[in-house]
Amino acid sequence: MVASTDEFTELRRRVMRRCVYALNALALRDDRVPRDGAFDAAAANALAAIVAYKAGGCEYKDGDRWVKSPTALLALVRGEPEIKTDAIDDSELQTLKEGIEKANSIRHGRADEEWDVLDKSHVDVLISLDQHPALQVLGIVDGLDFTQAVVELYRQEAEMRMPHAFSPKERSMLLEPSDCDYCGRMTLITEGFDAFGIGPGEGICIACGEERSYDDTVRDYLASRLGEKD
Repeated sequence: MVASTDEFTELRRRVMRRCVYALNALALRDDRVPRDGAFDAAAANALAAIVAYKAGGCEYKDGDRWVKSPTALLALVRGEPEIKTDAIDDSELQTLKEGIEKANSIRHGRADEEWDVLDKSHVDVLISLDQHPALQVLGIVDGLDFTQAVVELYRQEAEMRMPHAFSPKERSMLLEPSDCDYCGRMTLITEGFDAFGIGPGEGICIACGEERSYDDTVRDYLASRLGEKD
């Protein structure tokens, strides 16, 4: 692993926020998906990334409650000028608020006959959020699928956040991501091969967050031995 578990969790959180925002925003830009669910997901993750950017990367907590909904996060951004920076103006935030409200109407079955209530102006504002330094991700993942985007953003974040973790020589020797037992994607980040030399060692999946433990490597080793005897 390139970091402690806590460091990895923080890094993965930022990767996933940027990735979910970007892939949904790009799909909306290209009119590849219905606008409601994708807009809600993109807005929520973009706003969470923007708020966390000014909070040292940590989850934002209001009293004893975690702030998670797009509406609550938007209220934080609108109420704190230092969070939104010059990358977002008040008119854009108003349009974003309107888009979130309209998306929720469809997602929760409250829309009457206005099935496509989100228009280009809402999508354009969503795209414009990418100017905020917390995001700046659309150009990186455009044309990539989910697995490719997650791996690319992880590598970028690891380089920026932990340049001290490896020397250039050590970085060049890192293994490619391995297959995750839980979600089936090639997104398992490990320190290397397991102690038995038959497969990936202990690590954590960037995409689903599941951890591969030493017990998992022992299980796979025993399974391989039993298979040889058969």
